Amino acid sequence: MIKRMLHSSRGIFVTCVVITNLLSSFITAFIWLNVFVYVPTNHRPQSPLLPMLISTLVAIPISSVVSKRSAKPLQDMVKATKSISKGDYSVRVEESGAGDVYELLHSFNQMTAELGSTEMMRNDFINTFSHEFKTPIVSIRGFAKRLKNENLSPEKRKEYLEYIAEESEQLSNLASSVLLVARYDNQKLVAERLEYDLDEQIRNCVLRMETVWSAKNITFDVDLPKLTYVNNVEMMEHVWMNLISNAIKFSYDGGHIFISSSQTADNISVSIRDEGIGISASEIGHIFDKFYQADTAHSSVGNGLGLSLVYRIIQLSGGSISAKSEVGKGTEFTVALPLLRT
Repeated sequence: MIKRMLHSSRGIFVTCVVITNLLSSFITAFIWLNVFVYVPTNHRPQSPLLPMLISTLVAIPISSVVSKRSAKPLQDMVKATKSISKGDYSVRVEESGAGDVYELLHSFNQMTAELGSTEMMRNDFINTFSHEFKTPIVSIRGFAKRLKNENLSPEKRKEYLEYIAEESEQLSNLASSVLLVARYDNQKLVAERLEYDLDEQIRNCVLRMETVWSAKNITFDVDLPKLTYVNNVEMMEHVWMNLISNAIKFSYDGGHIFISSSQTADNISVSIRDEGIGISASEIGHIFDKFYQADTAHSSVGNGLGLSLVYRIIQLSGGSISAKSEVGKGTEFTVALPLLRT
């Protein structure tokens, strides 16, 4: 307790004042007593001005040395802050002492590490987005140039037009996804919360994708009791559409997808499980990162923003999402949401 108080900013200030006063008093007394002996009695000053002057002159260098040492952590922070302002996020300050000074230094290092991580993520986002955005544009430009060939057969012309339409659709989806992610990243609160049936919303999302899953002969096993829930309907629709879309995309033909839920007094839990290709242990920790695609061969259509969007919406809703998977056996996402009241 005493050590913590001494290392607090107030304790350091008080300690500096005490040390400065004690040292200056001892040195002044030593000087004055030695000088006083040699001064004739009739010439000895009666005023305390001379001892006070000596004490002041002695206190100045002492306080300078003591304060310089005690102010070193703050000086280090000032120097580090200047480096950060120039874009160097690798700088750190020594975390010495205890109390609020130590907490300040520790928080400063944590903040610097977060800034460095954010800057790295920003650069990765820009690089990846540039690549994802440029690829379909280059493809469209290439097919458009080929269409200028007057000797092109009708079959080839139709094929190239289909490629252009597909790439344009992918570009449009990418732009829409980026705008959605940016919108929810900057959003701090959930507006327009309504009470509605969450189970019906999930069933409707499954029905809306019927043409996709029926083409792969996928069977849905849905076990959803009535779930009355309060949240933004549009936001939650993005969650279920993305999770169900992923389950369909990575399921084998003729596979099964299982959707179930449970409810307690305070929470709702929804599970979506497929029997598809699965995700490796090294990749599952990155699936909520922007633009990350576990399917590195890009054999399936996607832009790596769906799960990032899902994660952000659930975070805004005060819930959590987890995933477990096994390669070749499938993946299960579990969404836990707090029950809110209107």
